[in-house]
Amino acid sequence: MSLTGALNAATAGLTTTQTLSRVAADNVANAMTPGYVRRQALLVTPGADQSGVVVGEIRREVDMSLQRMSRLESGKMARYQAVQEGLRSYTAYLGQPGDGTSPADKFSSFQNSLTTLVNMPSSTGAQTGAILAAEDLALSIRGAATTLGTTASEVDMEIRYEVADLNQALYQLRELNIQRRDFLPGTLETAQYDEQIDGVLDQISQMVDIRSTTSSNGTVSVYTVSGAALIEGDFVQDVTFNAGDGTLMAGTQDITPFKDGVRGIQHGSLVGLSELKRDVIPRFKLQLDEYARGLMQTFEGADASLGPGQPGLFTDNGIAFDAVNLDGLASRIRVNDLVSVGGSAEVWRIRDGLGAAAPGAAADSTQISGFITSLSTPVGADPGTGIPTLVTLIDFGAEMVTMQASERARAENNYNAASSAAEVVMSARRNAEGVNIDDEMQQLMLIEQSYAANSKILTTVSEMIDTLIAAV
Repeated sequence: MSLTGALNAATAGLTTTQTLSRVAADNVANAMTPGYVRRQALLVTPGADQSGVVVGEIRREVDMSLQRMSRLESGKMARYQAVQEGLRSYTAYLGQPGDGTSPADKFSSFQNSLTTLVNMPSSTGAQTGAILAAEDLALSIRGAATTLGTTASEVDMEIRYEVADLNQALYQLRELNIQRRDFLPGTLETAQYDEQIDGVLDQISQMVDIRSTTSSNGTVSVYTVSGAALIEGDFVQDVTFNAGDGTLMAGTQDITPFKDGVRGIQHGSLVGLSELKRDVIPRFKLQLDEYARGLMQTFEGADASLGPGQPGLFTDNGIAFDAVNLDGLASRIRVNDLVSVGGSAEVWRIRDGLGAAAPGAAADSTQISGFITSLSTPVGADPGTGIPTLVTLIDFGAEMVTMQASERARAENNYNAASSAAEVVMSARRNAEGVNIDDEMQQLMLIEQSYAANSKILTTVSEMIDTLIAAV
């Protein structure tokens, strides 16, 4: 090898070790950075007319299979997390059978007060106790309806926030696509942009289930698993949310989950929130409204003193039940002002009937017995509630509370299972793509030795040239 060839080879070697040391240093510095993927510089021979080696490509050690699995499991976890967190405050307020605060327990207390009253029909205290128990029952139903309404509003707000975050992530990805084109493939700069792109894709996958494709120039396009485009090159399909019916759109493509005839998204926090918006909360609301209807109709039907259109013990803000006004009934249920402690407080009417013209015989418990008997009559629950249609008023409250508490428990169990699965996959991904500091330090030692060797060649060549010049 000529002196010039040796000089060029040593110079190329120093340049290569400089790049290698930078890559290794970046790996060590980012060993604890979430989502960072180890980078490796691949060496190639430059050509027949050149000596030494150069860095041909800086590659991120990405495991595509684990990456896809990680995003899928992360989306599943986010879906169930959204459901169980969305129901947390409501089910905490609702309680459960046996805790003394749930509508089921309030109904049990009311039923017991009627049993006491039927044995003591002349007792003003027993009459007042029955009215107060009825008011507690109505209050617990109204409170549950109000809390559920608050939950529904919070879910709507969360969906809006998630949609805004999703669109922001899509436009961020668009900018990264544009900026990445300015750099040649295999450079450190493109590796840095790919790092950012993967981070954005991980973020998006927690909101919606996605699959991504990469073009020859490195541009990333993202689609839902069902095939709806979210971003293609520079074009973003804005995601929109219709709060009225819960529809989610990506541009003109309907991606609403659980919607008949639509290839909607299947996983991610937006799916969990949509499940609450379109299924769980409406079902819970219907159950509460049906319970309120059952109470009103049962006591109207069992009250022999009432005329057509007259309200019974339980009213719709003071009026009799009207099937046309079923929606939101649970939030309007009230004890009749004629007997309410805050109203006329004519508590004797619980014994003689709400429509009685005057107090009857003090020892007559006929009407009270009629009320108690009616509690065992099936109320015909709407099939949409999921509650057996032949359920009695006695069992309705317990069925409703148990079903709603079970929904939260089921979501929590699903979340725990999905969380465990996601952690297993993400741990495997970290192990496969992460940085081993010991390996990097060994690599730095080899780089140091290579740098020293190339420096020695330069020094030797320099001395040889000086000797030749001196000899001339």
